[in-house]
Amino acid sequence: MKLNKKVKKMGLIGGGLLIIAIVIGKQFDIPVLSTGVNYILYPFEKSIHFVSDKTKNIVAHFQNVDKLLKSNEDLEDEVSRLRYENTILNQYQEENDNLRTLLEMKKRYEAYEGIGANVIGKEIGNWYKIFTIDKGTRKGVGNNSVILANGGLVGHVDEATDTVSKVISIIDSRSAVSAKVVRTGDVGIIKGDIELANEGLCVLEINSESEVVKGDQIITSHLSSIYPPGILIGTVEEVIAGNNDLVHYAYVRPVVDFKHLEQVLVINND
Repeated sequence: MKLNKKVKKMGLIGGGLLIIAIVIGKQFDIPVLSTGVNYILYPFEKSIHFVSDKTKNIVAHFQNVDKLLKSNEDLEDEVSRLRYENTILNQYQEENDNLRTLLEMKKRYEAYEGIGANVIGKEIGNWYKIFTIDKGTRKGVGNNSVILANGGLVGHVDEATDTVSKVISIIDSRSAVSAKVVRTGDVGIIKGDIELANEGLCVLEINSESEVVKGDQIITSHLSSIYPPGILIGTVEEVIAGNNDLVHYAYVRPVVDFKHLEQVLVINND
């Protein structure tokens, strides 16, 4: 027991002297002592440096994540802004195209007095079968004035007041237009149909001896009392034989988009 106490006492004294030597070596940079100190402290210092480096890397990682999130938000804002500007430009382009088409049509029918008008209302439904324009008798618009758009025939004015006019389109069931097949010269009647109007179509009634086929172009004929001859109406999509041997029917797709009418050209055939 006494020996163990002496060993412990000597160990404590030795440990104390070692600590003093370490402190003195580090304090006064004594080579031998410093080397010993460095040797003893190296594992601890290495551990401290390792933890410090890892901590710095973690902090840097989260800083980079914050920067990436901010950059992503900025990019999303820029994409939204560009998408909005592109939508506006497309609207301007569409309006310019419509106005250019109306100008070309006005030149084509320059023998007739023509003015541009805006569509300001229509009957309930998806199609512009009957609609209202913002020009009336004060601007020279009258009953039976011809309405054009998109390079083709829309219909005619059914009722004109001082400032606005009601238009009946060729896809309305009350409409009938004398028409001609460009390829053959055969003449028939383009009529609106309640069921076909829901598909944006109208029907051509023509003599059964006519050789009208799918793809034929249909224009206004010289026999109409309202419409000038030669106005494009549309293209034949399907030909159906009638119940008798006298008449055939052709479904015609108008050149005018009767789902999206905004501007039209009004001409007077007087």
